[in-house]
Amino acid sequence: MTAPVIENESKAGPTSSRGVAVPEMAAPNRPSAERRRGWFGGHWRPVLVGALVAAVIVGIASAVRMGSVTPPVPATAADGGPDFAAIDRYVEDEMDAQRIPGLALAIVHGNRVAHLRGFGDADDSGRQVTAQTLFFNGSTTKSFTALAIMQLREAGKLELDAPVQRYLPWWRVADPNASARITIRDLLYQVSGLSKATGNEHATSSAAESSALEDQVRELRSAKLTEPVGATWQYSNANYNTLGMVVQAVSGQPYETYVREHILVPLDMRNSVMSVPEAKARGLVTGHRYWFGRPFAAELPFNRGNLPAGG
Repeated sequence: MTAPVIENESKAGPTSSRGVAVPEMAAPNRPSAERRRGWFGGHWRPVLVGALVAAVIVGIASAVRMGSVTPPVPATAADGGPDFAAIDRYVEDEMDAQRIPGLALAIVHGNRVAHLRGFGDADDSGRQVTAQTLFFNGSTTKSFTALAIMQLREAGKLELDAPVQRYLPWWRVADPNASARITIRDLLYQVSGLSKATGNEHATSSAAESSALEDQVRELRSAKLTEPVGATWQYSNANYNTLGMVVQAVSGQPYETYVREHILVPLDMRNSVMSVPEAKARGLVTGHRYWFGRPFAAELPFNRGNLPAGG
C-alpha cells in the first residue's frame, strides 16, 4: 500500500515589534519620533494583528491537510481475524485523499497470501486494476539482485568479502586504490563510497541495448568516491548495478535470464517480467507524475542498464 505523504506546510508566526513605543502625549514635543522609529514603528499594531491572523490561517490549513491522512484503526473482524473490508475502505479513503489513480494490494499472513485486490484505474481508458495488473516495482529489484548474489555465494561461486575486481577485472572507479579495495559486501551494504548522485546519473536514460548494463557499469571508471570505502552508508544505484554485472559475469547468463530462471520460476512468479515490451503486452499500468498535487499520465523512462537497481 502506498504510504501517505504529508507535505510540509510553511510556518508563520507573529512578528515581534521592537518593544519601544513613544507615548502620544510626548509626540508634539518630539516631531521626529515617528520618523526615527520608521514605518514599522508607526504600524506595529496592524502588522502584529495581520501576522497573528496569518498564523491562525496557516494553522487551520495544516490541520485540514493533516486531517486528510487519518491513521488506520485496528481492523479486526467479529471472529477476531483481520477485517479486510475495513482495510479496503481505508485504502479507498487514502487513494481519494492522496489522488492515487490505481494500486494493487496484497496482504501476506504467515506463509500464505490472505487478501488480494485491485483498486482504481490502470489507464485513462478506465480499465480496472486487478490483483494481476503489472506495475513497475522500482527499487524493490535490489532485493532480487541481493538474493542472486547470495545464491551464488551459497553455490560457492563468489565470496562476499572478495574484491569486486576478482569477478570483474576491468571494474574501477576514479581512485585506483579504492577500486582494488571495494568488496561485494561493500556494494551490498551501500558503503562503497559511491554517492547517490553517481547512482542517479542515468535515471532518465532509456538505453535498451543488450550491453546497456555493462556500458553503464564501465562508466564508473571516472566516478569519484564521496566517502572512504566502508566509512559511510550512501544509497546508490551504482552499487547494485555493479552487483548485477557481477551476477552476469559469475553465472555466465544475462542478468535478466539469471533472475528469471533462478528466482522467478522457482517462486512460481509467472506474472513477473523483466522487460517493458513484455510488460506492456500483459497490460502494464500507465505511469503518472504529480504536478501541483495532481497525477498526470506520463511515459516513464526505462533504462535496461539500471535494471539490477530498480526496474
